[in-house]
Amino acid sequence: MMGELGRSLAGALRLAFLDKTAADRFPADRAGALRSFWAMLILLPGLAALDTVDRWMGHPIVLVGEAPTSTPMVPLTQAILSLLLAYIIGTLAYFLMVERLLHLQGNAAVFPRLVAGLNWSGVVALIVVLPLAALAHTGWLSTPMALAIVWVTYFWNLFYEAYVARAILGTGWITAAGFVMLDVITTELAFALVRGPLMAAVG
Repeated sequence: MMGELGRSLAGALRLAFLDKTAADRFPADRAGALRSFWAMLILLPGLAALDTVDRWMGHPIVLVGEAPTSTPMVPLTQAILSLLLAYIIGTLAYFLMVERLLHLQGNAAVFPRLVAGLNWSGVVALIVVLPLAALAHTGWLSTPMALAIVWVTYFWNLFYEAYVARAILGTGWITAAGFVMLDVITTELAFALVRGPLMAAVG
């Protein structure tokens, strides 16, 4: 297990440096795909930390010339639980749709490796994004610089996910981008339908 974890994280890191051959480091069987969900032990606390940075550090980022919007603050526990529930539901829904799509394309055999690759590359992405998000919200930087950091990390994350999908599936950029857009849409729907109601202000 530890050897597979090390190989998978090394593969995800090498993909971040655009080494397409690293896709072979991820397990290609369903058991390996299921084991990759151990990455959630890192991802879920990391996502909670990222959300805490964005909402409670006291330095919200707004566009130049705009006034900060007043959003109702809910208890931290409620916010974190709603985030994690929405993330889990969105992730599982996305993987179910991807499995159907790959089955229809006659490429179902690569699904376990894609699941493992996306799970472990999510850890690498979080390691990059979390400290940069914290820096952007410290108030130490000018608003344009903080916004630049937020947007660059966001688009890098999308590019990285597309590169992982492209390397594992052996497809072109358009197909890989389609899988990423499906992920974005599924995530937004999960957050709107699950987290939105749970984040309603108390009392």
